[in-house]
Amino acid sequence: MLNAKKIMMFSSVHVWNDTRIFYKEAMMLADAGFEVEFYAIDNGMEVVTHPGLRVHLLPASTSRLVRPLRWRKLYKIAKKSDALYYHIHDPELLFLFPKLRKKKPGAILTYDMHENFPADIETKAWIPTFFRKTLQKWILRMEKRTMACCDHLIFAEESYLASYEHVSCTKTTVYNYPTYMEPIQKQPSDSHFTLIYVGSITEDRGVFEMLGLLRDLHAKHPDQYQLKLLGPMTKSLEIKVQEFIRQHQLGQFVQVYGRVPYPEIWQAYAESDLGLCLLHPIPNYLHSMATKLYEYMAASLSILASDFPDWEAFVEKHQSGTVSSPFDREKLLREVEKRAENPNVYAQEGRRGRLAYEQQYHWGIEAQKMRDTIYHVN
Repeated sequence: MLNAKKIMMFSSVHVWNDTRIFYKEAMMLADAGFEVEFYAIDNGMEVVTHPGLRVHLLPASTSRLVRPLRWRKLYKIAKKSDALYYHIHDPELLFLFPKLRKKKPGAILTYDMHENFPADIETKAWIPTFFRKTLQKWILRMEKRTMACCDHLIFAEESYLASYEHVSCTKTTVYNYPTYMEPIQKQPSDSHFTLIYVGSITEDRGVFEMLGLLRDLHAKHPDQYQLKLLGPMTKSLEIKVQEFIRQHQLGQFVQVYGRVPYPEIWQAYAESDLGLCLLHPIPNYLHSMATKLYEYMAASLSILASDFPDWEAFVEKHQSGTVSSPFDREKLLREVEKRAENPNVYAQEGRRGRLAYEQQYHWGIEAQKMRDTIYHVN
């Protein structure tokens, strides 16, 4: 007998305190009265306790060869569970659904798609270029077979829908909007104009464009600007980042925090003046709205983002900042200077962004969609 108030939510890739999975979805479902058993990767951080939510840690490993062992372990746990709902967050776990469907014919199987994985294959640095197209075709075939076992697909972006119209199950777009936060008390630095970026730190997410922007600002305006970088990065990239900082003597003006618990990023926002989102124009970014854009709006920050068509239309619609090519050094420099020199004028961009967030772009709106469509919470 399957327990209609129990959910097994699991990931073989994401750390346990992933913002979307833990702080938004798992906590929301626990608050809605479900017993949530959540399995995800241990990252060494102290586990947060929450009523109705139990976190089970999977050992971390840098080797991809370990992943099949995680799949096997998670399948064994799922097979023994009495949960009615099984909610996965990684495309590789789709392999488990055909078996689970046979073992648990009454179970409700949900795949929560954070990114368009087949499209993302085209730019995965660890996959040899000559092999990417072949692998992409194989993944599409795998998805077609395994998604036939899904009861629900959750898309983090509406743009994914066109690629999955052939899948005959319920499809719901649940945007990764920030949780609702009361307006924060701004505490900008008296001595520095502060730029901030929050999210995974990679080269194609513009880390060296941001560092280069700070370098250019200091060349013209010594000691007037600083940059905060919050988010995980690989050890190899961290070495390159620290070398850039050392080479350009930016050590006292760049703060690299690593992964920060979700509630704590709001203090960093309170101490900042301008939110950066200078991602490169690769396929998986061009048609996705970066979560950090909404967070900057929630924090009443003006935005400087990449000039992707969808992003440009969004920023212009709400008059919440401006856009530029991430590679246009002169324009990036100019846009930051304008805001630093006229803070009262450009603070209006932050206020307009905050208003749009309150009216349209917070997690409470999206959480209701998930509760209604998949979990049928009254």
